Amino acid sequence: MHKAQRLIQLIMKVNERKKFTIQEMADECGVSRRTMVRDLMELSELGVPLYSEAGPSGGYRVLREKVLPPISFTEHEAIALFFACQSLRNYKALPFKNEADAALHKFFHYLSSELKKKIERMQQRLVFWVPPHELEVPFLKELLEAALEQRVITIIYEASSRRERMIQPLGIYTMNGLWYCQAYCFLADDYRVFRVDRVKDFSHEANQSMKLNTDEEHIQTWIMRMDESEALDLEVELTPEGVRRCQSDLWLSRWIDLRENGSGTIRTKMSASYAPWAVHFFLGFGIEANVKRPDVVREQIQGKLRELMRQYEC
Repeated sequence: MHKAQRLIQLIMKVNERKKFTIQEMADECGVSRRTMVRDLMELSELGVPLYSEAGPSGGYRVLREKVLPPISFTEHEAIALFFACQSLRNYKALPFKNEADAALHKFFHYLSSELKKKIERMQQRLVFWVPPHELEVPFLKELLEAALEQRVITIIYEASSRRERMIQPLGIYTMNGLWYCQAYCFLADDYRVFRVDRVKDFSHEANQSMKLNTDEEHIQTWIMRMDESEALDLEVELTPEGVRRCQSDLWLSRWIDLRENGSGTIRTKMSASYAPWAVHFFLGFGIEANVKRPDVVREQIQGKLRELMRQYEC
């Protein structure tokens, strides 16, 4: 086997193991112990973070993160991967921001001059726009790690009031530039969606015996989960201007029934937990939207309007 191929194969093998000895790896690769020592030294010089431990139970292990072997890309694959990372640039916070920036820098550095110029031209003509937010999300990475490890955690959450909640995160997602965490809330004894920027404190200290058993099928359906038993009928009459404004919302735009004059009607199901959002969203439309159902949203809008009238009477 060619030496370069052998080193690539060796990178893949050491990545698969937490710990190994020189003789074990030499036997597996079909080379002498001396050759394996030289190969491991070359990997270390190439930047693979190997650590050796002396003694009868000693050996080698890879420090910190795994290192991938060299990978070849076509021109179109390179452009696609570059813009996949580039699409995240308008997010103020990411659970892996430093790593994404470093990967993008490495990727761009090793491209040919011609391909660099092509990407720079495309940057002027192709933009992934995400509304920028200045909201801090200091616990984004911790929430994702808790979801991956399926741990019960304690948070301080600030919505209408500030309360301590014990939750088991299922996952995080982003929509319109904001981050959300879907979790089981032990205070509410039900699934809830939490705005990550409203998590004001985070603690790993929680009763792990309360942890739910969530199978893969359950995990795959957690985003925007809605319990049909608590679903509300949403019906909204829209003027042409109301239609245009609703068409910019990814969820609502799917349910607009258009008329020839440009007006329309929204008819769909909505989780009861989204009622406060619907109140504020459609209240901002003024006369361009008329919520017919559900009654709870209509009544709260009427209440907000009465409060607004009192505020401006003086």
